[in-house]
Amino acid sequence: MGHKLTIEDLDAMAEPAPEGEADEGQPSDTDFENPVTPSEAEQMAQAPSAVVRHREMTHGMRTFIAAKLAGKTSRDSYREAYPNDKSSDATVSANAYKLSKHPLVAKALQDAWGQTEEALVEDMAASKRYVIQSLISLSKSAKQEGSRLKALELLGRASGAFITAAPVEAPAPSAAQLKKELAGHLKLLKQ
Repeated sequence: MGHKLTIEDLDAMAEPAPEGEADEGQPSDTDFENPVTPSEAEQMAQAPSAVVRHREMTHGMRTFIAAKLAGKTSRDSYREAYPNDKSSDATVSANAYKLSKHPLVAKALQDAWGQTEEALVEDMAASKRYVIQSLISLSKSAKQEGSRLKALELLGRASGAFITAAPVEAPAPSAAQLKKELAGHLKLLKQ
């Protein structure tokens, strides 16, 4: 059975940052003015508090987000972010779900997907403009009449010129109306 995922677990499973890339908020060797190694008390005083540290995104979280944005499943993204976690698929899926609901991760994913959706909408609009401009150009400059007609047909479809209104159907007559009409026809036959 797996265990519940905590922030401490995420931090423990995170791979260390690549050489030369210190985690944000963590003091580096160049942050100290004197070359003397600070005492343990000085190091603890300079280290961010546990509360502040948990508000920063870990390397594993950033890797998880990047994998999700690349189109990988939550489980695969989690395994990529935390390769040392040898838990079962069910546990990994549960942990990936919890990680995706972490406020920092959820906000980063939401922001990135919002930007992606905006870009797709802009790309679709630009593509539509390009196609219509090309069809207009082709309808004017094509050497063959068939090509010009096809371009005009496609322009008409794109603009909705060929959509006809649905025919308005008369409501079905009621039984009383049918009886009245039948009675009128019978009277005409008897005469």
